Amino acid sequence: MRDKKGTHRFWGVLFYLALMVTIVSASYAGVRFCSNLVTEQSYERLRDAAEAFAVGTKNGQQGKEKNKAAKGMERESEAGDERPEGIDFAELSSINPDIYAWIRIPDTQIDYPVLQREEDDTYYLRHNSSGRYAFAGSIYTEEANSRDFKDPMTVLYGHNRKNGTMFATLNDFADPAYFEEHRTVYIYMSDAIYEYTVFAAYPHSSEHLLLCHDFTDEDEFNRYFDKLADGVNTNYDREMFPAFGDKVLTLSTCYKQNRMQRYLVQAKLTAQYSLLDAQAE
Repeated sequence: MRDKKGTHRFWGVLFYLALMVTIVSASYAGVRFCSNLVTEQSYERLRDAAEAFAVGTKNGQQGKEKNKAAKGMERESEAGDERPEGIDFAELSSINPDIYAWIRIPDTQIDYPVLQREEDDTYYLRHNSSGRYAFAGSIYTEEANSRDFKDPMTVLYGHNRKNGTMFATLNDFADPAYFEEHRTVYIYMSDAIYEYTVFAAYPHSSEHLLLCHDFTDEDEFNRYFDKLADGVNTNYDREMFPAFGDKVLTLSTCYKQNRMQRYLVQAKLTAQYSLLDAQAE
């Protein structure tokens, strides 16, 4: 009789433990879902703010007009050349002063503000652009980089999210056709728009690029990029490889084939549009 009661007790405890695990798991999933939802809503509000306060480069036009560039479009000037519109950062800075740039890769989901937290490089690993805790984090740079994109190499970090947001799209550059079709990256600043051309995409070790390499040294700079053509699973355009003096943008996320590695997409600055003249007219 005691054995029977002991057995019932054992299965009862096991049932309640399983129930507790299920509840905790469901709660955790719910928290992640809500966090992702809040984060996406936050970024939508930021995109709306960026659009509402756009500064056009066409004939120096200014005003609260729709920012076609932020929606994957470009505006065509009367001269026939296509130039992206700029973004007035006054509204974005009022939401979060850590926002200092915006990245967009046309025809992808990458369309986000860029942030940097003073004296805390890991803050935006788990905080969204509004400064709230979020699993998705933000697109950010570390203090090893200045905020003007004038360093020999500027590294932007972002999570590889399963839902395709943040920097998950970078892994798609492993496909040669996708690589060829998405060669342009725009960085929006308060006074200029930088246009970069993608020249390489490849898996890399988890080493910290800016701490392990001195890209201010000409020999090391050229040596690093000369080796890219020898890499495994690397897509590249040899003719676009940078030379010392070029400005390189590196986008870094987790490699979907091996979470212990990074996947890098690198681009070279090839054009710059000043917004100062447009704002002065």
